[in-house]
Amino acid sequence: MARWLSYLKERFPLVTYLLLVGAMTSSGVLLYPRAASSPTSAWILAGVGLLLFFFELRLMDEWKDFEKDKIAHPGRPLPSGLIPVGEVRSVVIAGMLAMVAFAGVLAALGHHSAGALYFAITVYLALMFKEFFVGKRLAAMPFFYGVTHQVILVPLMAFPAALAHPGRWLETRTVWLGVTALGGFFTYELCRKLDPKAHPVLQTYPQVYGRGGTLLRILLTGSFGMLGATFLHLEKTCIPVMSVVLASAIAWSFRPNLHKIVELMATIGLLVHLACIPLSKLFQ
Repeated sequence: MARWLSYLKERFPLVTYLLLVGAMTSSGVLLYPRAASSPTSAWILAGVGLLLFFFELRLMDEWKDFEKDKIAHPGRPLPSGLIPVGEVRSVVIAGMLAMVAFAGVLAALGHHSAGALYFAITVYLALMFKEFFVGKRLAAMPFFYGVTHQVILVPLMAFPAALAHPGRWLETRTVWLGVTALGGFFTYELCRKLDPKAHPVLQTYPQVYGRGGTLLRILLTGSFGMLGATFLHLEKTCIPVMSVVLASAIAWSFRPNLHKIVELMATIGLLVHLACIPLSKLFQ
């Protein structure tokens, strides 16, 4: 138990993930003005489902990155031997079964749409782990690899909405919320891997595409997030923050030692995009 508590502290900080899940849940539950039929249960069920998803995703990434981490991050729990790979494998399998069971529980509670959506998310997560059975081809196209892994943000943002608003969650507004979150999350993923001193085995975006190519991709994903916010009529909430993120990325392209500042700005941008619905009420 102590080993796993140490793992959670280092690789799955609960406060951070509760903040992440809380932002996503609040936007989904509050997406439509009509009060949910059971708002408390929607918040709780959405939070549990999303937290389970992110824990499973974190473990899968640890397992997949084991060989790289032995070289680039030997002090992490798996390569250091704190948590055996076989033990992680067992927990990953148990986590996948738990997600399938959770989808079944949702359906049994009458949340049929949310249950079906969560089951689809689980299947897609399993395909992500298997790299869609074309891992070598995806590895040769890092940005497309990122697209295939980030697009899951759209159904993830729809999940709380399906719980709170079963009669409305398929409306266009839900899609634009997913696009907004996708842009914020993908931009963050790009911006957190800009360290010019990163080990070559990691094959970061700057190592593959160079500073100019990486900047163009950051501008693309950031603009994508702002587009979603525009269709949600949340320009005042998201666009100023994302503009600062993109400005910091432009500065990084000239001075790579600013990568930590860019990561910080992208982290703030991510949280704003995920919590855009409740935050927007501050501007009303």
